[in-house]
Amino acid sequence: MSDTPSCYIRVRCPGQAPVVHRVTHFPSRIGRVEGNEIVIRDSSISSLHAVLVLLPNNLIQLEDQWSTNGIYLGFRRVSRLPVDRMLSLTMGNVKVDLALTDEELRKLESKSSNSNLPVKVSKSDDTTTVILTPPSLSRAEVLHPNTSTNTHKKRYMTGDSPAATISRIAGSGRRGIVCPHCWHRFDIDEFLFIARHQSLVGDPVLGSDAQQRFLPSRFTLEGNALDAAGMSCPDMACPRCHLRIPQTASEMPPLFLSIVGATSSGKSYFLTSMSWELRSTLARNFAISFADTDAVNNHLLNQFEETLFLNSDQESLVALRKTELQGELYNQVLLDNMMINLPKPFMFTVTPAEHHPKYQEVREKMSRTLVLYDNAGEHFEPGMDLVDNPTTQHLLHSNTIFFLFDPTKDVRFRRLLAGVNDPQLDSTARVQRQEIILTEMINRIKKYSGMKTGNRTGKTLIIVVSKFDVWKQLLKCDLPENPWRWESRYNTCAIDVNLMKNTSFQLRNLLEDICPELISTAESFAGEVLYLPNSALGHSPELNPETGMIGVRPGKVNPFWVTAPMLYFFYQRGFIPAVPTESQTRMPEADVEMKQSGDIYFVSIPGREKPLQVPLSYAGWQLCCPGTDLWFTVPVSDRKEQ
Repeated sequence: MSDTPSCYIRVRCPGQAPVVHRVTHFPSRIGRVEGNEIVIRDSSISSLHAVLVLLPNNLIQLEDQWSTNGIYLGFRRVSRLPVDRMLSLTMGNVKVDLALTDEELRKLESKSSNSNLPVKVSKSDDTTTVILTPPSLSRAEVLHPNTSTNTHKKRYMTGDSPAATISRIAGSGRRGIVCPHCWHRFDIDEFLFIARHQSLVGDPVLGSDAQQRFLPSRFTLEGNALDAAGMSCPDMACPRCHLRIPQTASEMPPLFLSIVGATSSGKSYFLTSMSWELRSTLARNFAISFADTDAVNNHLLNQFEETLFLNSDQESLVALRKTELQGELYNQVLLDNMMINLPKPFMFTVTPAEHHPKYQEVREKMSRTLVLYDNAGEHFEPGMDLVDNPTTQHLLHSNTIFFLFDPTKDVRFRRLLAGVNDPQLDSTARVQRQEIILTEMINRIKKYSGMKTGNRTGKTLIIVVSKFDVWKQLLKCDLPENPWRWESRYNTCAIDVNLMKNTSFQLRNLLEDICPELISTAESFAGEVLYLPNSALGHSPELNPETGMIGVRPGKVNPFWVTAPMLYFFYQRGFIPAVPTESQTRMPEADVEMKQSGDIYFVSIPGREKPLQVPLSYAGWQLCCPGTDLWFTVPVSDRKEQ
């Protein structure tokens, strides 16, 4: 090796010619979006998927950045891997070869030619790529290669039980199942079943009144377990917390999503409006079914929806009760000899409708269980992360985080809105430094994940700026009613990503002028931060003179852009299409000068003394300069692949 450490990475996307990169600068980021040093344009790759780092002893190491689809060495998911030899890895649907020298890559061809496996050889820029085609393996064989030696495990694999499909499609890759209650990872054969006979009560984890959980040894012809009294038991439970996991949730891979915000910032109203609107928006516009996975888990959220949207009295003032620190939103279990409160997740089943234009292609990829977490704002305050109250550890598993920022709680916003008649802006209403909540959230993720200082997460962070109806005059840009439109080529609607990106950029500049610490905190943590306006109600609430509390009239509720954050979340995962480039409305552009420095573009705008600072996450999108109404397109990163 030379004095300067380097390595080679060969990327083999399905249906594309292989591409080889020589990496000499570290850290080197690998991901789907522009701005990464190595860009892999495949929907299975996260926006920031992995990073190549240089350790103090000049050892190169590949580190997973909490990617959705992970990094696999053979059938084993890895989070960190030293590049000290030739490595053949899988990232999502992409094959990746890592080597210290070009010669090592070339040796793969001769090594493959000595095997009995079919070999396809192609060349790209004088670099030989050899693709091995091994016999196909089922997901069951991948997760459980020794299932033939385990009778109980084999029974599940053959499709004779309610859990027959679990190991074929679910899980994180490290182990087959992730419990949505306690986030314990376990294999399919560890599932407990819930006894149904009324005499079989008393569980060591859930208490004396709970039905017993047991590991089955007998099954019915339908594949249900038999309890000690001989009753058929279809319901299953986590082997650690013993809480019930709905069958649908166990069959479909989970997508975890966390909603974070300060106390009384409107998280419950946002979640209620979003879930209600998604039920119709996804089905009507995107050929996607969005339904409750389990009515028991979603009971409280369903009550909230009825209060706001199905209330028989449309004119009376109503209010959603505050999310509490304890109570019916939490499950109390005995773990490690401690009584622990675990947040109850809301679970939804997301599946493509049969009239989806690509139903056969996407039904397995899109059939997922969406798991949402909503905590009381107090849980995110400093000092509230307790051993017996680990209610926010779902943040580690969430693919995307929604941080709800409430401008009515920021004293600087309140000064700008002094003339607005809204009870939320009353001088006696509580104000709060919300970036402290965001900082606490980030610190918890770093603490429990072992994330290094200075590294950015691969999670997408969406800053949802709520109560848009109160402050919309500050944004000074017109927004359509919905951020999507019909696309005949898809036979569904398509999300206008350029509109979302430009809106995000306008809002980012507004927040940077008013509360810059929020921007710096968010963007130091996540590689992609999106800022979206949102109004869960569409109008200001009213003060109830009888109770002194704030309420809303159901007949006036008209949410605005409440589904936009979730639609972007689905777009990132390839569930819904974007408006094609050729169909986008392009504005005439100004002659601007751009200079890249690190992860920022400095854009010099005519008539503006100070250059605009544009993060690389906006590369490739057309943006409008706030205050000048001049448009420009952010180019892709000019960093050269070494």
